[in-house]
Amino acid sequence: MISYAWFEDAWERMSGDARKGVPLLQSTRKRLLTFTALLTFVVALVWVTLTGPSLIDDRPAAALLCGVVPFVFLPFPYIVLRTSVDLDVASHAYLATLFIIVTLTAAAMGGPVSTTSFFLILVPLLATLLLGIGIGVAWTAVVAITYLTLHLLRSGLPAPAFELSGSAPNYWISVNEVSLWNAIMMALLALAASFSVANFRAVVSKSSALLTEAGHRAEDALSARVAAEDVSRSRAEFIANVSHELRTPLNAIIGYSELLIETAEERGDETGAADNRRVLEAAAKLRGMVNDILKLSAIDTGRVALDIEDVNIEELVQDAIAAMTPAARARGNRILFETHGVVPFGETDGVKLDQCLRTLLSHAITFTQNGTISVRLSAPRNGSGRQIVCFEVEDTGIAVDQQSIHALFEPFAHAEDAKKPRFDGPNLDLVLSQRTARLLGGDLIAKAPSGGGLHFTLTAPIRVAAPPEIQGRSSQQ
Repeated sequence: MISYAWFEDAWERMSGDARKGVPLLQSTRKRLLTFTALLTFVVALVWVTLTGPSLIDDRPAAALLCGVVPFVFLPFPYIVLRTSVDLDVASHAYLATLFIIVTLTAAAMGGPVSTTSFFLILVPLLATLLLGIGIGVAWTAVVAITYLTLHLLRSGLPAPAFELSGSAPNYWISVNEVSLWNAIMMALLALAASFSVANFRAVVSKSSALLTEAGHRAEDALSARVAAEDVSRSRAEFIANVSHELRTPLNAIIGYSELLIETAEERGDETGAADNRRVLEAAAKLRGMVNDILKLSAIDTGRVALDIEDVNIEELVQDAIAAMTPAARARGNRILFETHGVVPFGETDGVKLDQCLRTLLSHAITFTQNGTISVRLSAPRNGSGRQIVCFEVEDTGIAVDQQSIHALFEPFAHAEDAKKPRFDGPNLDLVLSQRTARLLGGDLIAKAPSGGGLHFTLTAPIRVAAPPEIQGRSSQQ
């Protein structure tokens, strides 16, 4: 069984395409043009060997031209392998050269009845393989017109070799020589066609192998993804179960702390009451973190449902700002609110959207002192029943390095940044807000403005209910 391994090795030594990372199709076209040009040289050399002795005595100029023909094709392998000439340009040049030489030779030896004219059939085939079906069809039309032209000019062309008569010139080839010539030429023509098909089969085989390998990799990736999802689901369920178990003793600690505070205050023991308040605050903070973990686990395992209702978006934002204004003023901050365009009523989960917005405001207030917190609301029109509402919260507080932004949305993943502002603690609030936003069909992203502070953008799709004409305005809280 014939193998193309030796052919692949030879080509790699000549071209080095694999080392250079040349695409498969490009490498195949280079290979086809290189070896076809070499084969054309061999065929032309055989043709000269057959015709030269018959022409050398009576037609030395024609014999000299025939001797030069094979060497016209030798530069093409060098051009393809060792120069930067565009492959399409080299292919067009080779096809044009082959066409001109075969046409002139056929015209000099009888026109369409000449054995040499058979080689015109190769031009459309090679054009299709090298440059595509469009160029192949164009060359088919050119060859057909050439055959027709040679046929119409048949009476004015020199007689073919096999039209023998009593007054035949001495340089005409005998019938036996013509028979041998035709056999050799057709064999070489069949060899050229076989080479092209073999090259095509090799490419198809290699492509099929690559597709099969890609299919196996896709299956492996899918299996790995399923396994990773199973692991993630199991981890989330484990965390949820552990968190439930943690919440029970925490509730007991909180209850006993409150009882101890009351007892200490009744006795007038301010020191004991203060100590118990610290225990109560720590337990409440830990319970809040456990509750956030439970919420994250519920989202990850798909156990959170949306409660869709009619929501006045602008009113929702104003309520959140009103609730957070006392905390902002306590730190010397002011909250600016402005709307852009028409903000519609819509159907969405207002409770979850409100939680996300309040988390962003709380984060901005916590890390801003004597500064400004800007809240912007917009809902660009898109002409459909669904619309994206955009909430922007920007503060002038502590700056964050742009490269560290992603860590804001990774729970328990910044031990090395624990001493940096905005990264102290597990950051579960921001993580939960981002997961909730994605559950709503939107997203939560952050960026670091050049002037300092942090800029959050919360997006959420809503189904428009009855959009009132609310003109853009701004207010200061």
